[in-house]
This record gives sequence, structure tokens and C-alpha cells, in this order.
Amino acid sequence: MTVIYRERLAAYRSGAAELVLLHGWASDAEIWRSIIPPLRRHFHITLIDLPSCGRSPACSAGDDTSSVIEQLLPVLPDSAIYCGWSLGGMFATAIAAKYPERVSALITVASNAVFVADEVWPAAMPSADFLAFEAAIEKNVVKGLRRFRSLQLLGDQRADSVAAILRRQPIPVNASALTQGLKYLNALDNCAALAAIRCPVIHVFGSEDALVPVASAELFAANYADHKCSVMMGCGHIPFLSSPQEFIDTVVDFVNSWQLLDDAKPYHLNKSDIGRSFSRAASSYDGAAQLQRRIADKLVSFLPALPSETLLDLGCGTGYSLPALRQYIGGGKLLAGDLAPGMLAYAKGRYAAFADGWLCADAEDLPLTDSSVNQIFSSLALQWCENLPAVYAEIERVLKPGGSAVIATLGPDTLHELRESWRRVDGYEHVNQFAPQPEILSAIENAGLKVEEWQEVRELMQYERLSDLTRELKNIGAHNVNSGRPGGLTSRGRIKALTAAYEQFREPGGRLPATYQVWYLRCTK
Repeated sequence: MTVIYRERLAAYRSGAAELVLLHGWASDAEIWRSIIPPLRRHFHITLIDLPSCGRSPACSAGDDTSSVIEQLLPVLPDSAIYCGWSLGGMFATAIAAKYPERVSALITVASNAVFVADEVWPAAMPSADFLAFEAAIEKNVVKGLRRFRSLQLLGDQRADSVAAILRRQPIPVNASALTQGLKYLNALDNCAALAAIRCPVIHVFGSEDALVPVASAELFAANYADHKCSVMMGCGHIPFLSSPQEFIDTVVDFVNSWQLLDDAKPYHLNKSDIGRSFSRAASSYDGAAQLQRRIADKLVSFLPALPSETLLDLGCGTGYSLPALRQYIGGGKLLAGDLAPGMLAYAKGRYAAFADGWLCADAEDLPLTDSSVNQIFSSLALQWCENLPAVYAEIERVLKPGGSAVIATLGPDTLHELRESWRRVDGYEHVNQFAPQPEILSAIENAGLKVEEWQEVRELMQYERLSDLTRELKNIGAHNVNSGRPGGLTSRGRIKALTAAYEQFREPGGRLPATYQVWYLRCTK
């Protein structure tokens, strides 16, 4: 069975839809990379390298396009919007016709009903031109591909900017794989398939496309009245690189017109505020973080007995755990990453000799290549991320096969005494909200990770006065960063009311409790 390369990138927001991106001939999933960030504002994205392309091996099915589709299905979402460019659009169309339950909407880009013209569909590449191009590829791959790239850019008003993106992608030189791809192009005839599709469909064309003539848009409109057609003016064969914002607007408007995007749920945590809050607390953190140090020390024991080549401390904070992690990994590579630039600078200033690399990064969007680290250590950082599908999809993406992540995070019962006391004062959100266990487990499972261990520990901190607790929270940077927090300074009257409300929790020994619901887990890829 062919192992198809698949990469799933979670959306940057809630209420997102699943989107599959299929590339064209002589390309791979990297062709989409420059427009991925804006697309992730709306979609969870699945990238696929078609057989014989990029990181996918040749398909054992040979010339049989139906068998190719059968080998793609196991790595595709159960249901998604499909967006296919050129050959990818032809495969997406065939999937939508044969498996309608898997495709909620279809977007084809610079893609035709047939690639080679015939009597039924004349608005395509002439047969003689196709045969000549096929012969040119067989004779001289590099020369033939240069000709193909020039055809992709021909007539495009922004050809220079598109060419700059294409130059960053290696030219494939596997002649047999390219010939196989041309056979797929020649074999796929979607005239009947297009008529059978019942989901929403839009076909996007470039007005100057030299490979899929814009005249084909008229044939689509005449033959498939329920389908929408959109022509992007001044664009060649790769309109999503030529005019990316127009393309993204076209896709989002189309999807929204069919109400395929759920309403975004408001995020309670403001990531910019989180970064600033912890940056300000860098110098005072260690002096107040007694519990945080105890949790980090315990989490080290969750690491596998044998260290691997590369370990990432995700949310390294002030760098407290770096000496222990260096001792654990020995001569391996140790990376330190944190969302807060102030924390990272503080850690680098104190522990520069312990880490081999420093990353100022959000756990939801790590600046690391796929399968690049063996182990991840993350102590009390991931509770500050609400987009859990993105977090765990990123962990799965950067871990090498067989790699593991050990995580300490906080549950929603954390500081329940403070939360309940504030509720008696006003209706604002004063205490940070953390995700429940089912939500975390769902994100882990959907990312393709396996939970090997999960432990819960209730940590009880005690204070003489409520002000001791609030001062400690301030010193470690754990300010209220909910979007629903009140504005301005807290009045004396409200502080007095809060203090009185918190007194209900005072213990017989005379101290005020603050409960932390701590979860320790180990996941493997």
C-alpha cells in the first residue's frame, strides 16, 4: 500500500471548516504554502502530496486513476471542502462524484473537465500539443519542465512575483513519475462526473491561462448550470499565487454563501496580552513560582527512560528546567521556546550554555519543520492556548514518528475559590478559564497522537491574606487575560467585597486555600 504524504494544519480560530488542498502536475503540496496562513484563519487544512510527487512514493496502481483515489481516501478527512488546482482539481472532482458524502463543497482552480481537447470538450489543450509536450519530457526532463513553468506564467500580469515563489521550489526530475502524471491528466475525463456532483461547486480560472483556456469557463456555464464560475483577471495558470488575496476572498465568500463556516466562538484568552504579561514578570517569576518549579520537576520524571536526539522545551519561561533537561538529554540537541519575548530573553541571559537554539514562538504555530524533534517537554504553558486542535496538531507535526510529548497543564477547577468569590462581586471574568479534560483528549485524538499516561494532582496552596495570593499571581505573570475581563482599575469597594467573599474558604487552621488542578500527561506519535 502506498504511503501518501499528509499534513494537517489546524485553523487559527474556532468554527473552522475542513479544507483539503490538492496540487497539480509537476508540483507538490508546497505550492500552497504561501497562502496557508490566511487560509488557516478560516479552515483546518489537509495538504496532500499526490502519488509520485513530493514526499509520496509512486502509486502501485499504475495508470488506474480510480485506484489512485482509493489510495488517497484513507488519509483524507471523512468530510471536507476540496480545493484542487489543475490535475488536483480533476482528482478532487472525481472524488466528489464518486464519494459525495466525503465532499461538502468543491473548488477547482485552473482545472478543466478534460485536459486534452476532444469533440465533446474542445476548450482544452490540443491533442498534438499534449503529445509533443509528453515527448519533450521523455527526451529532456529539465528542459521540458522549464518550458512548462514558462507556460504557467505566460500572460500573467504578476509573473515575476509568481516566478519568485516557484524558484523556491525544487524542480522534480523523476521522468517516470512525471510521465505517469501526464497519463493521469490524459486519462481523467470528468464531463459525466461534473454532471453528477450535487454539492456546491465553484470553478476558478485565470483570464490569461495558457494551459486551461478561459473559454472553458463558457463550457462549464453552459453544461453545469448549478456550478459557479469565477475568472481572475490578469492571472495565468496559478491564480492563487498571482493574486492571493483575491483568491482567498473568492474561496471564503463562496464557502460563506453556502453557510459552511460555523460562527466563530469568542476566545477568552488574548495571546498578545499573555505574551506581554509574562514578559513583564520575567524578573519576578522565579521568586514567586514555588508551585511551578515543583510541577516542572515532577514532569521531568515523565520523560522516557532513554533520551533521543532532539528535545524542545515548549514554554520554557525563565529557563528553570533547562539544566535538568540538559542533564537528561546529554549531548543531544536542546531547543528552548516561549511565546513571551521577555521570558525568552531572561532565560537566554541565565542559561545560554544549556540550550542549542531559542525560539520565540506560539505553540499553535511552531517555526519548526515536520518531524524535526524527538521529544517535547511543556510545563504549565499549554493552558494558555485555547485553540487546542492547533496546539496538538503542531505537536504531532513536529514530532518524529515514535516521538513523545510530556505535558503539565491546568484544569478548569484551578483557582475555583477565587473564581467563585469574584462571582459574588460582579459578572465579569476575573479568573483565567482553562479547557476541560474531554476537550483536550479530543484535540489529542484528532491530531493522531496517543495518550500513554494521564495523572491528576490537586495542589493546595495556602496564604495568610488574599493579597498574598493576588500578589503571587501578578509576580508570575498570571494576570487575568480573558476577553471578558473588566476594564480599568479595581475599586476599593470591589476589593473589599472580594476579600469578604473569599473568607468563606478560610480553613480551621486560619489560612486561605487556593487549589490548582494539575494534569500530567504523556503522548506519543
